[in-house]
Amino acid sequence: MMRKGQSGLEYMIIVIIAMLLITPVILKGTSMLTDLKSEVNVMTAKEAVNEISDAVESVFAQGEPAKITVNSEFPENINQTYVGSREIMIRLNAYGGVTDIVNRFDFNVTGYLPQDKGRYDITIQAVKILGVTWVNITGG
Repeated sequence: MMRKGQSGLEYMIIVIIAMLLITPVILKGTSMLTDLKSEVNVMTAKEAVNEISDAVESVFAQGEPAKITVNSEFPENINQTYVGSREIMIRLNAYGGVTDIVNRFDFNVTGYLPQDKGRYDITIQAVKILGVTWVNITGG
């Protein structure tokens, strides 16, 4: 009868030691997955800002009434999007903080960008406002 108790205790000790050895591996893996997800979100936001920026510069160079529509993917965890003055920005939660993806221009831009995850058609159009060429961005 004493043998059953001893083997049960030995089995429990082995399981506890295995769990203690596996726990740091699981925690490190979870941390790496979170960092990877942040990296994917930042890269997706950079790609969206770059696609839109290329189209904005092209439309501005062509002048009114030039118009282009681009299909851009927006990542999750977007905190804010901004279009105004001479810049476009996507602010998102990444790497345990806030990361801004910004592109600035030598001319005025106006409009808005979506704030939700997904793929959107973004329309970029050159317009004259008080004799000055602006680029209007609308999406979502």
